[in-house]
Amino acid sequence: MKKLNVFITIILTFIVFNMSVDAARTYKRGIVKTGSLITTNAIAVNSSNHLKSDTGNDVNLYSPEAVEIIGEENGFYKIKFLYTGFVYAGYIPKNNVIAMDYTTDDAYEQSLINLGFPSDYAAKLAVLHAIHPNWNFAPSFTGGVVGGMDFMTAVKGEASVVSRNVIQTSNNSLKSTADGAYKNGVWLDLAGKGWHAASEQTISFYLDSRNFLDESHIFMFENLGYNPATQTESAVDKILNGTFMARNKPFTCGASSYGCALGDHNFTETFMNAGINRGVSPVHLASRVRLEQGTGGSTLSLGGGYNGQFVGYYNFFNIGASGKTDSEVIINGLTYAKNRNWNNQYISIYDGSSLISTNYIGRGQSTGYYQKFNTIVKPLYGNQYMQNIRAPYQEAYSTYTSYYNNHGNLSEWDNAVYDFLIPVYSNMGSYTTLDVSQNGDSTLKSLSVTNCKLNPSFLSSAYEYNCYVKKDVASVTVSAEATNPNSKLSNPGTVRLNSDEERVNVVVTAPNGMSSTYVIYVHRIETDGYSPREVLNNVGIMTSDNFAFNLDYNGATEDEIKSEDVSNIISKITNTHHFADVKVYEANGTEIKSGATKTGQVITVTNAGVTESFNLVIYGDATGDGLIDIRDLLVLQRDIVGASKLAGPYLKAANVNKDNTLDIRDLLLVQKHILGQYQIKQGIDW
Repeated sequence: MKKLNVFITIILTFIVFNMSVDAARTYKRGIVKTGSLITTNAIAVNSSNHLKSDTGNDVNLYSPEAVEIIGEENGFYKIKFLYTGFVYAGYIPKNNVIAMDYTTDDAYEQSLINLGFPSDYAAKLAVLHAIHPNWNFAPSFTGGVVGGMDFMTAVKGEASVVSRNVIQTSNNSLKSTADGAYKNGVWLDLAGKGWHAASEQTISFYLDSRNFLDESHIFMFENLGYNPATQTESAVDKILNGTFMARNKPFTCGASSYGCALGDHNFTETFMNAGINRGVSPVHLASRVRLEQGTGGSTLSLGGGYNGQFVGYYNFFNIGASGKTDSEVIINGLTYAKNRNWNNQYISIYDGSSLISTNYIGRGQSTGYYQKFNTIVKPLYGNQYMQNIRAPYQEAYSTYTSYYNNHGNLSEWDNAVYDFLIPVYSNMGSYTTLDVSQNGDSTLKSLSVTNCKLNPSFLSSAYEYNCYVKKDVASVTVSAEATNPNSKLSNPGTVRLNSDEERVNVVVTAPNGMSSTYVIYVHRIETDGYSPREVLNNVGIMTSDNFAFNLDYNGATEDEIKSEDVSNIISKITNTHHFADVKVYEANGTEIKSGATKTGQVITVTNAGVTESFNLVIYGDATGDGLIDIRDLLVLQRDIVGASKLAGPYLKAANVNKDNTLDIRDLLLVQKHILGQYQIKQGIDW
């Protein structure tokens, strides 16, 4: 699935490729003990040799980042480490690192294989066992199948709903270009602004449990039942320090509920009480909330409400907070909190933790990983707590740093006891990676042909098109742009038309070798011979004298106006009659190409050498503003009583019952339409 040479240069926190169990291995581990910029070579730090992340930012490591030492030079260690999902290699001053050597135990590694771990899992876990001899690892066979479910089946299952896994990043190579996630160069917001669907490559990486069998991220597989030996107040404090929930920032309960008596309380005590009573790790609960709410809190956790509503309600776990826009996410989350009367911080955390205990841990989704990726409890891929695909990765690191700092010294940390359930899949192939060399996007961002309108209109996920040119056209030029700038594009450019139907192929090859072919059939034809009136009639626009009507209008009330857009009319005509020239003008003579259709606008069609113009009529829109509302009632009343008279297309539009007489019956029909009791029909047989 992935090429080994690419894998070697990008992935692995530990060097544990296809090793057998017949020889112990030495591993040199480093713990960063202070902040340090990582450099690209073993020289003093300067701006020109800063190691950059995939988004172009300086890579700066802080205590207690765990790294692998793979060499040393001139007072520097060369290290390998996982950072924002990518594996990097760089140099760090020796005095910034605590370095230690460890040797793996062959017998222990073999025992892991005997338990059911594949050899690549066992090799990495053997390194962790050498460092932490009291850590316990148990295989968890995904899908309830011995040996685990097929890995790519799991990837496809997670990717089957584009909003199921979202990511917030400026790195477009990590985003999906599937239908519903992307359209012609634009990624669609799926969980608030800037949250986009993750690509299958991204899903593969974060789903591949082998990628996170390192000291800093394995805690996504920690068994999250309550363990008093490790899940202490001090550990929770470490999670909350520096946030709006720090111990020195108490809150007040206004009424006794769920053990929250009147008076001041702190968040550490709240998470501890919730964890102990719900049987859930309070460290996990605190890490989850810190990730969900950020260090400064959010609208869902600060109690200030939103747009004057929901004041005094809290939703620390963002339960029910879903939607495509920020506003939808906030309103849905606060509505959930209000419906459950979460009117103080304590009850929101205490009650919310109960849902995590009952709905996830209690049913077998007992790790942060399984709460995000339900590949363990049927029906699979449902009941997933969060959309953020990076959440387990981020929470795991937060938990790791808290646990590490909570121990008195490095020896205590190395000898602590933790239990892990490691997801195992079958048919996994080579290690997955986020590196752009393995990106599988083979879509186009744009596609066009000179003087030849594509039918259907271009869409990244549509791969076959027709377009039409006149008989005497000798060539066309194809313009195309790949979505991924690292994809290879085979674009023929200028194409000679040697026949009346020429097939043109545009091939996009993704960096990982996958390809897509966009096919355009270019047709040379004579003029179709239809008159402008016939052109309009062929697309359902009816004509009589110099009027055109039967345009889509689905509004039931003033607040639900859905008059057909001018651009839709133009596209509908030109997609059917490829030689027709269509223009639409406002009543004042200004040409327009989009916007709502209105009574009094003029459509001009030129085809087969003939040009005709027609006044548009929207029945009910007697004022020509594109709406059917009280103003139309008033002008009808004034005409009926003789105060002022309507003429031309406006008179036609007012005659909604089409009997050529404007009277009280038309007035009543417009009134009923505005009230939603009647739908004015736009068609008529004259």
